[in-house]
Amino acid sequence: MALKNAMKLVAISLVSWLLGLLLILSVLGITDVNGATVASLIMAALLFSLAYAPSLFWLRQRMGGCKPALLFPLASAVVLNLPVFLIEILAIGRTLAPSEALACIVAFLLMGTVFGLGFIWNYQDAAL
Repeated sequence: MALKNAMKLVAISLVSWLLGLLLILSVLGITDVNGATVASLIMAALLFSLAYAPSLFWLRQRMGGCKPALLFPLASAVVLNLPVFLIEILAIGRTLAPSEALACIVAFLLMGTVFGLGFIWNYQDAAL
């Protein structure tokens, strides 16, 4: 059972990561950004999508379940991504254009929301 839940979390992480990556690449285009930027975005997105799970498990334990359900996507989309948002905003004019920074912020919002919804879908009825 634990392996099955772990595999579901990995699948949710990968789906959220792929959606965020697709958003970034579709908005920016592969030719508009250099290779280092794309590589760093891919790694940051993958790391963050894998980091959502421990935080949401902690929140679930603290709240005694998955209620209120809106709290979980909000936490993973906004609260956990605050460092990314700050870095993206500070990088404007240095290494990122405003449109690139905004695309990355929206991609991380999407990733966090998808992961939070997947977490709720998977754990709303599970025992603590």
